[in-house]
Amino acid sequence: MDELEFCVKSLSYPLGMLLEGLERREGEKVKVGRGFIILPKVPFAALCYLTSIALFDALDMVDRKRLNDNYDSIEGFRRKMLGSKLGERLRPYLESPGRYVSPGERLTVNWLEFKRRSERVEPYLEKLRELHERAKSREEFLRGSKFVEELTVDEGLLLSYLAEGELKELANAALGKHKPEFREAVKAYFRALRV
Repeated sequence: MDELEFCVKSLSYPLGMLLEGLERREGEKVKVGRGFIILPKVPFAALCYLTSIALFDALDMVDRKRLNDNYDSIEGFRRKMLGSKLGERLRPYLESPGRYVSPGERLTVNWLEFKRRSERVEPYLEKLRELHERAKSREEFLRGSKFVEELTVDEGLLLSYLAEGELKELANAALGKHKPEFREAVKAYFRALRV
């Protein structure tokens, strides 16, 4: 998994699943086709946003409706980036995405595969919920969450996606503490955001 897939999955795991099997090609605008995606040379944060938008736009209406909350997190990412030190540099891409995204072919999320992956992660999410309820402090929660080291980086992203509210932040902290590969993937992602 590279930084772009990590970024898209951190915003919407199902959209990131669509990116998994696509051959990447260079071009002027982000465009999704059957088996490929065209990506322009733009700053990484803009590329993550534009790719997420292109994948979302390629969804059929049923999937789009199902992932409506995910669109909110994509827009939250856009606002966060615009408010950052990189905001001015990213503004043309984030404020006028239509200039950098071409309509693509229709894609559908493989919900059976998503369900299969979710079922693998659910027991870990349940253990985190129980730990969150009984832990008296963040430190106690982090000490008790060592079991997340058994997850892959991809499963960690799915765990984070499925967690909600405060538990999401705590799940990410647990993964960062106990899973060196996850920590390294996060560092690589943040390095890429600065480019």
